[in-house]
Parts: sequence; C-alpha cells; structure tokens
Amino acid sequence: MNNKKLLYTLLLGATLTSCAEVEICERDHPHQGDVNFTYTWNKPEDKPNRMGVLCYRVVGQWKQVAEVNTDDLTLRLIGETTITPENRPNENPDEGDNTGGDNTGGDNTGVTEPNEPTEPTEPTEPTEPTEPTEPTEPGTGTTPPPFTPTVKIPRGYYKFATFPLDNPSIDYSELEQFMKNDAKDYPLQNVGLSYKVYDIKDPKLNKPLAWQDFNPYAKYIQPDVEPLYYDSTVVQRVRADRQTTFEFKPKILSQNIDINFNIVKNTDEVEFKVTEVWAEISGVPTYIKMNTGYLDITKTSKMLFKTDIKPNNPDDNGNDTNENKRIACHGNINVTGVVNVQRAYGETLEDVRKKRYGPGIMQVVIYTEVYNPKTGQTFPQKWQGIINLYNTLNKAKLMTTTSDNKYVYRNGEHGTINISAEILLDGKTVGNIDKGGDALDRWIQTDSDINIDI
Repeated sequence: MNNKKLLYTLLLGATLTSCAEVEICERDHPHQGDVNFTYTWNKPEDKPNRMGVLCYRVVGQWKQVAEVNTDDLTLRLIGETTITPENRPNENPDEGDNTGGDNTGGDNTGVTEPNEPTEPTEPTEPTEPTEPTEPTEPGTGTTPPPFTPTVKIPRGYYKFATFPLDNPSIDYSELEQFMKNDAKDYPLQNVGLSYKVYDIKDPKLNKPLAWQDFNPYAKYIQPDVEPLYYDSTVVQRVRADRQTTFEFKPKILSQNIDINFNIVKNTDEVEFKVTEVWAEISGVPTYIKMNTGYLDITKTSKMLFKTDIKPNNPDDNGNDTNENKRIACHGNINVTGVVNVQRAYGETLEDVRKKRYGPGIMQVVIYTEVYNPKTGQTFPQKWQGIINLYNTLNKAKLMTTTSDNKYVYRNGEHGTINISAEILLDGKTVGNIDKGGDALDRWIQTDSDINIDI
C-alpha cells in the first residue's frame, strides 16, 4: 500500500512540474534554444541591409519575426506589430517615439527625471492602485532590442522563411495578421507578401505623364521597385540548451526584363521626330505566397516605364531627326514577371488574341515634335498605341505555371520580351497638322494594315 502511495505521489509531482511547450513555459526557461541564420548570396553587392525571418513552430504553435543585419548576421526579435517599416520603433529614442510611448525605453511608469521642476497642479482624487506591469516584449517598447549573435526561441520543429524586411514597396499586412491570429484561423498557407498598388491619380505613384489608360483592369506598382529576395527551409528542429545555425540561400523572386520594339517612321508628307517613348506593361504578379515563394497569377498589376530610344541616323547628340526613318526602343524593368492574358471558358484562341484588356497587354505613348511647313515651326504631338503580347510572351517563356494553374514561378533572374511587330508612324496620323495643339491619336489594333503581333 505504501508503495502505491509513493508511486502516486511521484506521478502527481511529475505532472505538476512537467513542462509542455506552451506560453507559460517558454519565457526564461531552459526549454529554449539559441538560433542564428547565415546567408549565401549570388550577388553580395545587391543584398538588402535587413532581412526578416519568419520563425513558425508547426507543432505547439509559436511564431515570431526576427530581424537580421545582413552585414554581420546579428539579429533580434522585433515583435508582432512592427514588421511594416513605418510601424517600426525608432533606433534612437532622442529622435522621438513613433510608437505612441513616452520615450523612456519602454518603461511607461510616468517617472520624471530627478530635480526636474514641475508646474503646480490642482489636487486630484486618489486613484486606485494598479497592478505592476509586466516587462515589455522585444520590439514593443519605444526602442527596439539590441542586435545579438543569437536569439532564444522555444524548442520544437520550425518552418523558417526569409524575406526583405524594410522594402517600402511591399505590403506586409497579411504577415502581421498571421502573427496576431491563431494559426487555425489564419494558416500559413494563406499568408503572402504583396506589392503596394496605386491609382493612376495617386500622388505617391511616380508617374511621369498624364496617362490615358485603355487597359484599366488593375492599379499600378512603382516603376522603381527593389528586387525581392526569398528563401525558406524544410521543417527544422530547434533543440533546447544548444545553438543551431540555419542557412539561407535567398533567390531573387523578381525578374530583370529587357523589352525591345521598333518604330518605323513614314515622313513622306509630314516631317516629325520622336522625343520620348513611355510604355506600360500589364500582367505583373503582385502577390507572393509566403510558404512556397510562388506568384499568384490571379493578382496582377501594371507598371509604367520609360524606354531608351536609339535612332538609326541620330544627330550629334544622339537624338532623332526629321530625316531618320527607324528607331529602336528599349526598356528595362524589375518585376516579379509578366503573365499572359488568360483564356476564359468557351473562348477560342482567336478571341484571346483580340483582347485589349487584362494581363499581357502593353501600351505605348510616343511624344513627337511635328514640323509645320506653313509656319516653319514645330509643335508637340503624342500618339498612343496598344498591343496584345500573347504570342510574344509565349515565345519569351518568362514563367512556369504550377500544375493547378493557380501560381507561377520565374524561369531565371533575367528575361527578354522581343516584340517583332513594328509600330508604323505615319506623319499625317501623328502630326495631324490641321488639328494642331496636343491632340492625341490613339493606335488601337483594329482594321489596320500594320503588321502587329496579336
């Protein structure tokens, strides 16, 4: 009987003192492990200054984001609500507090500096005593925690994913929601990073011109977005009371794409020269799945960019002349990729090729100076065209589609879109001297004899 009582006492004591991997057992407890991360870059000169690492424990859910200094690989945990750059605490509290605190390093107890004179105040009613506050979690005070060689996280099996942390072009809101909510309500497979998009009239959009949009299916991303790096690990184990190093080899999710097309000038009746050429490309994926790095083809946007123009017979400064007959146009963009116009149910291939709306469409605005022989002066004109790049993008092979036809991933860090169709500018159409002013002649491929790739 005594042996049974002893056994029961031992089992009860083990139950009361055992530690499951839950929140009450993770703070300042030996069931934590030290981790750090190393990075191998294809182009070290292009690496971001800061990378974020999502630390997600898949069993006994625990999640946190670490900030890594890519120069010396020191890191720190930054909390659940400070992922977006504008929400981040100030590094230097003397510069002010953008978190709404009191600039006392996270201690909001209202203690004033000694010997600081204060204004006399009216006597106030006595207040109820308050409970002492817990120390603030890393990243939630007025100043962020220091960078250290390693950080402690609870032991267990983890999925790690790394991404640029302070990229001003990226919307981190879904990742922030994932950090705040329970995994069963907001699973990792539903989380992604997305490029911020802007309306054409938004003053924050770095747009160069008053653009008349004939493909208004989506908004715009900035033309100067930074390359997007990403890598993730298979599920890895973090052990207690030891240091574990996890290696990342970030790849650029975005593509550097060259876009080439030609302009052929017909100046037999009206002389003109091309001064600038701007373009818009649609079908740029804006949503990146956090757990796989795949791009969602159902969420695409557009980008404006300026092209370089190279006349066959330029003047001494390399500019176009009235006598020149041919101009090569070249644009270079950094985007996640370019996907083609989608074929809806019941549509024929011919239907798809005739579309002027949606992904895979390119628009151009050509600025010209037209010579008026009656006055001997020149006046500006602009001319706009639109083209469906269905065949061209199929040849470019920029992207590979997943088996479920929902996502794509890029085929290499660089791609080329060579548009074989040439834009024919007729002086009468472009100049339109009788109208004068800044009239816009639209080039829409309908019943035209221009050889165009549709």
